[in-house]
Amino acid sequence: MKHPLLAVTAVVAALLVGVGALGAWAAAVAGSALVAAVALGWPQLLGAPARRSLSTVLLASGLAATWAVALWPVPEIGDARRSFGGSLIEPVAICLALGTVAAFMVQLFRGHGRPHRLESTAGTVAGIAVVCALAGWTALARHDADALALSLAVSLALAALAGLTRFPEPWDALLAVVLAGAAPFALVVLLPGLHLPAAVTAGVLGALGAVLTGRTAPDRGRGRPVGNRAAVALGVVPVALAGLLAYFVIRIMPG
Repeated sequence: MKHPLLAVTAVVAALLVGVGALGAWAAAVAGSALVAAVALGWPQLLGAPARRSLSTVLLASGLAATWAVALWPVPEIGDARRSFGGSLIEPVAICLALGTVAAFMVQLFRGHGRPHRLESTAGTVAGIAVVCALAGWTALARHDADALALSLAVSLALAALAGLTRFPEPWDALLAVVLAGAAPFALVVLLPGLHLPAAVTAGVLGALGAVLTGRTAPDRGRGRPVGNRAAVALGVVPVALAGLLAYFVIRIMPG
């Protein structure tokens, strides 16, 4: 992430979702703040028309997914909770589907012959996937994966900071992945409940997401410049995706 604002946003977002270790409500509040950041900047990132309506769709979809996960009923007794935990993805899928329908409706209301309808629709659906993925951090909190959430937040912050180094490609990417994968080994002393294989896997996947996201930002002097709001939205992307990936990781690799 050579774009400074992109990297700083990723670090701040990672630290913010780390608050999710305080509980599901804290994770939902932190996720809501990041949903708002993406909703405001994503239309600017796309260079899309009808920015207010697209921001509204993104905001509504992301908030609905985050709070639906926070309120979704799950059993509270022993292994039954773990086996039923996959149901926390159900509200995310529902909100993603409804948001996609809303994105198409916005384009229909714009009328026939409007420019960039296909690009705007595809980009909006991608943004809906990002804001809905932020609900993964709330799902982690409800799955009692507080240690994993903290570890992943640190891994993501280190990966983003590695992008600011002066190492040439691909060494900066390698440094990001190595730091993100090594962080859980240091944190396991402070977080006794941390499941190390899951933490390392989630950290590496999150770092790869941060590296790939950083590569999508145009270099200075080439292509359409990334505005401040767009850079903030893009900086949240790897953090958003990492939360949902981590939830799937602990479902596959229970500790």
